[in-house]
Amino acid sequence: MKKQILVLIIIALLPSGTYSQCTPDTVNCKDVLTPGQICPEELADGYLGLNYSQTVTILPPPSFVINNVGVTIVKIKIDTVTNLPPGLAYQVSAEELYPGTAYCVLVSGIPTQTGLYMLNISVIPYIMILDNVVELPPVENDTSVRMTIYESNAVNDPTDESFHAIESRPNPFSATTEIGFTADEYASITLKIHNNLGLLLYTETIQAKPGRNFFGFNGEDLSPGYYIYSIVNNRAVFSEKMIKSR
Repeated sequence: MKKQILVLIIIALLPSGTYSQCTPDTVNCKDVLTPGQICPEELADGYLGLNYSQTVTILPPPSFVINNVGVTIVKIKIDTVTNLPPGLAYQVSAEELYPGTAYCVLVSGIPTQTGLYMLNISVIPYIMILDNVVELPPVENDTSVRMTIYESNAVNDPTDESFHAIESRPNPFSATTEIGFTADEYASITLKIHNNLGLLLYTETIQAKPGRNFFGFNGEDLSPGYYIYSIVNNRAVFSEKMIKSR
């Protein structure tokens, strides 16, 4: 049931009447956990002042449960979406979404305000009852779907001076680069690499020691272009751009 609701929610991430130029990923996105599928299932974090663009592929569910009764979904229409991160826009590839067809949502823009955003979404489902298509009233969900916008080069807690990023070197790089940070205690630190579409390409966690620490990142197989790396501990996030040269 949780997955069914999540699929309906992500489908609704757009005001009606706007259409994206994105292309659904029908090669890698498969409906392996029916009903419905979202690829990727979690939206990437955004960073203040840095371009954000991510394509989300949607395989609409053919059914869901109302009052413990399974019903057939004919289509879903967008009603309203509120509490979106300022500076970002959502575009969907169609106004009406039908089971059996892949759709996509393009999330793009430049975030202008940091914070944690819980999306408040309303959708209109059309279901089949006794061979008749019935439009249900809009359904509003206070959901767990969220997006966090961070400072592009700052910690969440500005009083925390024990954790700092060290600029990646070399940058630009052709094959490998070192991405470093300083810490004043033993802790688990995670490196995340996103492409310019906001898709997570790489993640690694190490046990840091007090002092200077480095991730040795091998990006030899990456296409030339810019990427965003984030260094994360349990209190703070640093993010910066790095460029893969030819």
